[in-house]
Amino acid sequence: MASTPPTSTAEEKRAALRARLSGVAARDETAERYRRHANPYIARMLDGLGIDVHYVRGEGTRLYDGAGNEYLDFAGAYGALPFGHNPPQMWKAISAVQESAEPSITLPSVLGASALLAERLATVAPGHLDQVWQCNSGAEAVEAALKLARAATGRRLVVSTRNSFHGKTLGALSATGRPRYQTPFGAPSAGFHHIPFGDPRALEQVFDEHPDDIAAFIVEPVQGEGGIVPAPPGYLATARELCTRYGAKLIVDEVQTGLGRTGRMFACEHHGVVPDIMPLAKALGGGMVPIGAVVFGQDSLTEDFGLRHTSTFGGNAFCSRVGVGAVDLLTADDRALVRQVAQRGEYLLAGLREVAARHPELVADVRGQGLLLGVQLSDDPDLHARQGLFRSLADQEGLAGFLCGYLLRNEGIRLAPAYFANSVLRVEPPLNVTEADCDTLLGALDRGLDVIERGDSARFFAHLLPASERPAPREVDGQVSGVTRSERLRPRDGEPRWAFIAHPTDLASYESYDSRLQLPGEQVRVLFDRMNQCRNVDTAAAMLVGRCRVETDTGESSYGEIFALPYGAQRLLDMPSAKSAALVQEAVDDAVARGAQLVGLGAYTSVITANATALRDVPVPVTTGNAYTVAAAVDGLEEAARQQDIELGEACCVVLGGAGAIGLASSMLLAEKVGRLVLVGNPANRARSERRLAAALESVVGHLMQADDVPQAGSLARAVLRRTASGASMQDITAELVEQGLLATSVDAEAVLPAGDLVLAATSTPDQLIQPELVKRDAAVCDVSQPPNVGPQLKAARPDLRVVAGGLVRMPGGRDLGIDFGVPSGVTYACTAETMIIAHRLHDPVVSHGDKLSVDLVRMLRDEARKLGYRLYLPTETDQERQGGLTS
Repeated sequence: MASTPPTSTAEEKRAALRARLSGVAARDETAERYRRHANPYIARMLDGLGIDVHYVRGEGTRLYDGAGNEYLDFAGAYGALPFGHNPPQMWKAISAVQESAEPSITLPSVLGASALLAERLATVAPGHLDQVWQCNSGAEAVEAALKLARAATGRRLVVSTRNSFHGKTLGALSATGRPRYQTPFGAPSAGFHHIPFGDPRALEQVFDEHPDDIAAFIVEPVQGEGGIVPAPPGYLATARELCTRYGAKLIVDEVQTGLGRTGRMFACEHHGVVPDIMPLAKALGGGMVPIGAVVFGQDSLTEDFGLRHTSTFGGNAFCSRVGVGAVDLLTADDRALVRQVAQRGEYLLAGLREVAARHPELVADVRGQGLLLGVQLSDDPDLHARQGLFRSLADQEGLAGFLCGYLLRNEGIRLAPAYFANSVLRVEPPLNVTEADCDTLLGALDRGLDVIERGDSARFFAHLLPASERPAPREVDGQVSGVTRSERLRPRDGEPRWAFIAHPTDLASYESYDSRLQLPGEQVRVLFDRMNQCRNVDTAAAMLVGRCRVETDTGESSYGEIFALPYGAQRLLDMPSAKSAALVQEAVDDAVARGAQLVGLGAYTSVITANATALRDVPVPVTTGNAYTVAAAVDGLEEAARQQDIELGEACCVVLGGAGAIGLASSMLLAEKVGRLVLVGNPANRARSERRLAAALESVVGHLMQADDVPQAGSLARAVLRRTASGASMQDITAELVEQGLLATSVDAEAVLPAGDLVLAATSTPDQLIQPELVKRDAAVCDVSQPPNVGPQLKAARPDLRVVAGGLVRMPGGRDLGIDFGVPSGVTYACTAETMIIAHRLHDPVVSHGDKLSVDLVRMLRDEARKLGYRLYLPTETDQERQGGLTS
């Protein structure tokens, strides 16, 4: 039953498909027209997943694009293709309407074709259901069902289940059990109540609590969009008994499951249950026309409904004749097609379970009924070890969607994820699918899962890149990238839990995100940008990069989760500030919802939230990481100066970004030891920068005036202390030091950098400000900016300099976090370490917050870090050159 290894002919066919699918068909004039005038949001999502194909021809289970590529359709238009594409029988029914010249829309009159369809449906419907009202869609059918129930019972309360889907009109959406899809539209309306699906006790309880209020209980026999979840045995029977006992109507929504989909004419027949009201649609149109209907008993019909609920297009002759043809085809030869669905469904279900058994870590479940099946992928990110994209997509339940794109572009197989359960592959082919078609799907799915299991992200995501930029095919070792269940990291009871929010800071950090992509950073950024297009309301703002346990030298431990916004620094800066801040807010909220007791911000997540002050209603402490970054930056610059034999007390120190939170706090500490200090601001807004720099100078002087003990005071600090002792004011001392040249400000980095014996870069600009020709000979340079202000050419062009990447620290014991930040093993960023350090102070958290950093906080965190085992990291010549990372 499982597929056999592919023949060379099949492999050649797939290779030819991959060669032809260069993206041209997906980005033709039609796709652009759709994006501009039809639905730009759906267009971007389709493009992001790589399923934005424009099909120009369909026949049976096959679709064809403009380039002639063939696709096997196992998505089946969510059940609306009972006989495949362009079934001859349906065209025959359509041609008969044309030949007879039967008028299609003749209200008000007796509708002959509509009456015939109603008779056909009443004949095949279970039990006493002999009344039919016709409409144009499943959502309309559900609306009518709700109105039928309310009119018949005189009650208003409708009970439905969570994760259900009943349509997108306001009443149907109110019954739908997914709040994030309801809230933007003011749903649910009054009179709707949602309970867990498949829980008979919850159903009994709601009837006990509202014995005289419930008009109807509406339920899907198989939750489709909720993840292909069949109702458990006995559940519908309990619902039938309760509705009968309390005088409520049982509405079984068969819009997707009805008319043969589950191997019976109606899914409720599997349960031996006859509902009071049964909405239908999808298959009723034969894959050709939009049509819906509600089948019900006479005991649910009222004069109010009969006379006051009508439809201009409902029951039109054109659609009704097609509907008659569809029912006739399903009932032909003693319902042979429906019986075939039952057999084919068992075959396909068994095959999918065999595939799942070969990938037990990746496939969490296979379930369903007939030809409505679901393959649930695991959402455990630890299965993918260090594989960035696979790990993140699994955590966000997004892997199934991208697997659909991979299968479409590489195997010619068309699948779709469930609407509300993004980790579930919906397998819903036409009812006349063949065993050979099923074998083709099984083989393709097996191979696709194998690519994921091997961690071959280069192959898996290649189709999302322009053809000219795709990595060359390569052999990948057969080692599974996943880990065994016993190795998966989980928080321990009582262990402090923290989260850290970051983002790619430069092209090198994009490249380090997933090394198996084999792509340069620029191409990874293109890939990220395209993938970002398919974010939906159920997708988290940030991707899970990894989980880690930190064990300190004092024997303590903490559990952390690292998240990354999928946007680089420049993209975040270019966004409207409200949008970028909202992304960080959402990421923080998600981290807290997952259990974080403390959240740290890295890189521009601090900048765009005004050092966390723009975040609202966060119930846990949030720290920017700036304080310990300052400590590490100052220590790093002093160590670099020592290695360069620079005498701090007489040295000139230039601080780029001197008015910012990190730059100012660093300047205060450096001012205690250096001879001269120059603060450099942003030239983009000269007047504002000059005001901030002037205030920063006074802050530096004020700090030195209040210093109780400066044991290694340089020329600058000694001058301040002398003038303080004479009783001079801060403003006077500042003015005098500026006049003497011991203090200075500038917005022109090029003008002042040549004077710096020491250079500290702490800006929030993505530009590489420190060029080789600007730096003084034998200077010491420390860069804590992310993206770096020091370009890779500086070290190569100026071997006389000592250049350190400030803000890097060794983990306690040199332990590796198991997360690729683009830094050496056992090393992390100081801002990340700050979060880890504060995690051990949750009883009395002290965090970096706002524009002004306390020097006392910097010193306290430095002392705490040393006690826990964090040490300054200065790479040796044998260390691997840092290539960039996700944080600053």
